[in-house]
Amino acid sequence: MPMTTDARPDPSPLRLPTHRLVVASGPDAGRSTSIDGPTFVVGSSPTADLRLSDDRVAPEHLRLSLHSDGVRVRDLDTNGGTWMGTLRINDVILSKSTSFLLGETTLVLQIEDGPPVDHADATKRFGEAIGESSAMRRLFSVLEQASSSDVSVLINGESGVGKDVLATALHARSERAGGRFVAVDCGAISPSLIESELFGHERGAFTGADCQRVGAFVQADGGTLFLDEIGELPIDLQPKLLRTLESREVRPVGARSTRPVDVRIIAATNRNLAQAVSANEFRRDLYYRLAVLRVDVPPLRERKEDILPLARAFLKRISGHETATIPPELEALLLSYSWPGNVRELKNIIHRYAVLGTASPLFTGEPSGANTSSLDDLSHLSYQEARAVALERFERTYVPSVLTRVGNVVAHAALHAGVRRASFHRMLKRIRERDN
Repeated sequence: MPMTTDARPDPSPLRLPTHRLVVASGPDAGRSTSIDGPTFVVGSSPTADLRLSDDRVAPEHLRLSLHSDGVRVRDLDTNGGTWMGTLRINDVILSKSTSFLLGETTLVLQIEDGPPVDHADATKRFGEAIGESSAMRRLFSVLEQASSSDVSVLINGESGVGKDVLATALHARSERAGGRFVAVDCGAISPSLIESELFGHERGAFTGADCQRVGAFVQADGGTLFLDEIGELPIDLQPKLLRTLESREVRPVGARSTRPVDVRIIAATNRNLAQAVSANEFRRDLYYRLAVLRVDVPPLRERKEDILPLARAFLKRISGHETATIPPELEALLLSYSWPGNVRELKNIIHRYAVLGTASPLFTGEPSGANTSSLDDLSHLSYQEARAVALERFERTYVPSVLTRVGNVVAHAALHAGVRRASFHRMLKRIRERDN
């Protein structure tokens, strides 16, 4: 494999525009807020980033996403719709200040150019996370500010975007860095064991408990507890977690007394917890307790400008490849791929390239593989990466087929599939967002 020095010139100076939403008319006229994170939800739900009292506005009406070429505004399949004059919008990218109507409320999106930011001073890294895109730099800036506090953080994002990497960096930059960082994957532990995993248990507390177990809260005492895939936590266990967070005391299973714990909570999920709250699938009070600060990590397919910087960084971290570059033909393939496994999949592909070169298949199917439906051999991937790829392919084939079978009625499709209507809607939205 050729090994050459990467002598690429520094990119041009970055401008980070400022974004504000102003309520120009309607029941909430006069309110305004800045859009600081990568995504922002407008609606009547208590969990919306901008909550409107207009009864014609849906609980989650609009989602705004910051992109390098503007602000993406998506109507979330509402009945009343979102209007720009006489044009009903579904999914647009706005690069200039614009007003639009939802219900009886007129919103003005104000976009103003910020001052030039020198790349030497711009936030392009947060721990091991790398991001050249403006969306990721904004995210890093928010997390940098949050790292010095004890505020609870909820990190939203698809599987493989690096939520665990961001959580680790938050801990390492905090005043708790000298304490332990303990991670619990709530989606990978049996519901019958998760309570013991979190809170511990006494000997004899249940059949098979032949010794005492120290739970994750006690292990993380003085440090940080990372609750990954918190959306999978059984709902009957959520009240106990909430009590522990509020009282700062933990009671192991089978114990008669509590003990104090001092932990910072960082949670992560690939689910839309705001929708789960509305569907009574997740406790509202626990959501508020976890999402004191909520950040959203965009999927890799929505920030193409991050693909090559990440790929180069992964390659340089491999022993013997510190000065290697990626050939143009592979760069083109990387940029054309849909990345269902996100950053984790990119890292694995770069490791395969370092070992095998381009002569060996690096991708699961064609680089434009978002539309493939065959379940190829995924044994060369990690479990989480293979699961994400397989699920994405399965949903893309199964969901439209079920809809067609029942005459395109979502309620009938959900009944046929044996899932909640809200869950079926989430699957449909995931497919539409991937196609966009």
